[in-house]
Amino acid sequence: MRNSSPFTDRQRRLLEAIREQIRALNDPEPEIITHEACEWVTEDTKTFGKIPKIRFRPYACRTKAELVKQAGLVDEAKEHEIVQLRKLYSIREVRNKEARLFESEWNNIMLKAKKAAFTLALINSLFSTHNQTVSEPIRLLQSIVLLEYGPDLGAQRKPIHGTAPERDLGPGYDAELEKLN
Repeated sequence: MRNSSPFTDRQRRLLEAIREQIRALNDPEPEIITHEACEWVTEDTKTFGKIPKIRFRPYACRTKAELVKQAGLVDEAKEHEIVQLRKLYSIREVRNKEARLFESEWNNIMLKAKKAAFTLALINSLFSTHNQTVSEPIRLLQSIVLLEYGPDLGAQRKPIHGTAPERDLGPGYDAELEKLN
């Protein structure tokens, strides 16, 4: 069977590290109180167009470097060899290397997610009838994904604390039912 995950092991480890960092930042009762925070924004990139980004404040580069190291994306032996070569040839060390690696991996992950979301939206718009919000192929696909990947999706993870941003979702379900009657 093919690899069931759309993400590489590296990307999966990075996503888990980011999740744990967000959990730590949003912890209502932290051991040490800090002024660090993160926020989600939409950024327009040259290569990928608009994609969601996560911003860490106030120590973004340091936080991203820590996440890259936690995820095990840095090969220490290779890094040591590169440092020796840089010293030998008097080449300056690259600034914010881990933060740039974080951004590169994040952009690749979000591009995959963006393509997947477009694929689902296109299939849904092509095959939904005038009174359907979710088309039959998408509904079937959801049930297949839950059956095949349910154990992985339902893994016991500690919750991320915090409040979701309030959105105006329009009239509620009850209001829509009243309109129909």
